[in-house]
Amino acid sequence: MTGLARTFVYSTALDLVSAELFVEKFQRALRHPVHYVDGGWRTLVDGLRAAAERAGARIVSNVQVESVEIGNGHARSVRLRDGSVVRASTVVVATSPRDAAKLVDGGEHPAMRQIVEGLIPARIACLDVALNRLPVPGRPIVQELDGPRFMSAQSVYSRVAPEGAALIISFKQLDPRHPGDPREDERDLEDLLDAAQPGWHDALVKRQYLPRIEAVGTLPTAREGGFAGRPDPRVTGLDNLYLAGDWVGPEGFLVDASMASAHRAAELVLEDGWPSRRKVATSSVS
Repeated sequence: MTGLARTFVYSTALDLVSAELFVEKFQRALRHPVHYVDGGWRTLVDGLRAAAERAGARIVSNVQVESVEIGNGHARSVRLRDGSVVRASTVVVATSPRDAAKLVDGGEHPAMRQIVEGLIPARIACLDVALNRLPVPGRPIVQELDGPRFMSAQSVYSRVAPEGAALIISFKQLDPRHPGDPREDERDLEDLLDAAQPGWHDALVKRQYLPRIEAVGTLPTAREGGFAGRPDPRVTGLDNLYLAGDWVGPEGFLVDASMASAHRAAELVLEDGWPSRRKVATSSVS
């Protein structure tokens, strides 16, 4: 149970994390098998983008957002890296907690600082390897019971690699209070691959090591009441600024939380009456 819990919550800080999270994830795993997406997450992202554009959204890519500018309790505009300003009657900020706080009013707004203060992100060390073959096809998933390591050859279950090749994702769960040495974490993940897929070095095409990737924006903690303790999509004191992300709202975890908070933010925009007051130009900051 401890081994499963570390993997489900992406952390070894099980004394901090609300049991609600593990119970919800465990019940879901018992009811539904894991489904890997052909083409990876990009398939879902492209589909979401296409649906948004069909509904009339205009999406601008490769643009650096510098700040959300505030005046008289309203989010008035979004300033871009090139100095241009996008006027907006409603702004939805969809990014990590720390970046969200930095963006709003140049990081000076007290409401945003209060919202993100005390949030604990879950970071993991992640080693991805692309191989020209899978050395041990009968061992595609390995869950370590005695330590915080996990490995999955996702190419066995979905089309994310060329025919006959393999993509393995391995990660090590960390304690946010004691993150440890990234080089030691990398060696631990290499050792896991050595044990689970001996000969992977000879089949290696490419590798990518991410020593401190943010698996989730904040851990639902027991002290804060689990899911219910996460920030609300509506920012108190700013009547047209909303939040969305895996760290926002009382529903779901990871992408479930992202989608639920985005849906709730859209509902709040309508409930608060912004479309009836003036033309809406919603800016999603990511």
